[in-house]
Amino acid sequence: MPERKPVIPPGATPNPALSPGVVVGDFLFVSGHVATDNSGNLVGEGDAEAQSRQIMDNIRGVVTAAGGKMEDVAKITCFITDIAYYPGYSKVRAETWPKDPPASSTVVVAGLVRPEYLVEVEAIVRLPG
Repeated sequence: MPERKPVIPPGATPNPALSPGVVVGDFLFVSGHVATDNSGNLVGEGDAEAQSRQIMDNIRGVVTAAGGKMEDVAKITCFITDIAYYPGYSKVRAETWPKDPPASSTVVVAGLVRPEYLVEVEAIVRLPG
């Protein structure tokens, strides 16, 4: 089995409970990210579009730290607490990948780890060889 290598972007506060990303072979598995900045503060309270922007920035940080680009993202999964938030999330997703978007799933959930989080996104990335 290939070695697992945790990825922590520069400036991110380490979390002893999880790695922001893990590289196995030439794949990067990005943990579900919510709308917090590097200090752990919520960004965009009550605003799914603003939260989605922060989430994509967080994912970009992990992908970049692992040596990839957002264009290398093969699959994303979004967890959203209300379908009414989908247009804001979808707008940010389309801006993040204006052409050749990754495969994508969106799941409406009863809640996330904290009630102020409206959106969470995880990703699978094929890193350049």
